[in-house]
Amino acid sequence: MQENTKENEPLNYLSEETFNLLDSYLKKGEHNKSFATLEEIRLRTSKPIILKFNEGEKIFEEKTNTDEILETLQYICENSIYSYQNQICNGYITIRGGHRVGVARKLCNGEKQSNKHNRNFRIKL
Repeated sequence: MQENTKENEPLNYLSEETFNLLDSYLKKGEHNKSFATLEEIRLRTSKPIILKFNEGEKIFEEKTNTDEILETLQYICENSIYSYQNQICNGYITIRGGHRVGVARKLCNGEKQSNKHNRNFRIKL
């Protein structure tokens, strides 16, 4: 995990590459967007990263890959995906600070649960 500050705490759950991209963008400040106005971070495999602000969105050209998504899931689940299975099956994981991470899941039933299809996240701030 990256350096933890109260302001950017939800960013600390992202892969290092994604964290550096978003942190750099938010620190520039020339776009009138800041962490304070950030409402949601959308990560989807092979799709552009999207930041949703209270007044619009920023769509990056950079796309996340499967490894970055899995690294993010590991951070979110504190390296114990199994212990978060119930939350994953409910469609979200609650992280420190009360933020929720929406998890798109395809295989999740009472008997067999799989994370191989968890490739989309929405971090609600």
